[in-house]
Amino acid sequence: MMTTSDRIAALASFFSCSPEEAAKVDAATRLVHYRHKHILAHQGDLGAKLWIVLEGRAQLQIIGIDGQTKLLAAHGPGELFGAFPHERIVISDVVAQNRLSVLEIATAKMTSLLREETRIGSGLSKILGRQYNAVLDRMAARITLTANGRVYAELLHEAGEEDRISPPPVIAALALSAQTTRETGSRAINALERRGIIRRDDGQLKILSRGLLEDLVI
Repeated sequence: MMTTSDRIAALASFFSCSPEEAAKVDAATRLVHYRHKHILAHQGDLGAKLWIVLEGRAQLQIIGIDGQTKLLAAHGPGELFGAFPHERIVISDVVAQNRLSVLEIATAKMTSLLREETRIGSGLSKILGRQYNAVLDRMAARITLTANGRVYAELLHEAGEEDRISPPPVIAALALSAQTTRETGSRAINALERRGIIRRDDGQLKILSRGLLEDLVI
């Protein structure tokens, strides 16, 4: 469980600001925990909030013209999503993956805070820039990589520098992130286990050979 000081330290890191400035963000927000598959917002709702992710992952899922669920974006720790810089209609369902912990803030309150604290605004611009690049990377992967390659790229992204994902990813959610089917995702993961590139148990998924996994991103 995160303490107030833990949250302030995390916010200072996210926004590249001082602990005092981070404390102002923390004071303006509300800590909320969501269980797996909880829907934070529905497609078509009027959005008037922002969420800053502390732990877990949120997926923005949209129903396509074929009636199938498509992944619009996914956000993890240090990222934010929601209505900004003003209220707007939500264009996708926002779904919690595993246990999601976020700091929730009204859009109007965030806008006011940014006017008062320029360093927080500067930090926010860097966060949004990274998220924009991540969206472009996902679009490029959808065009240039095979379905298996997208699964492997998503594993590397979620595992980060620690080369592990804890708890292990839900295959259906991983496949959705990779813009492929659950069956394809399951076959790709099973192939990695058979080759000893990853190890998976109830507690975590561990990448044992990052180099070999990177070679499979084609």
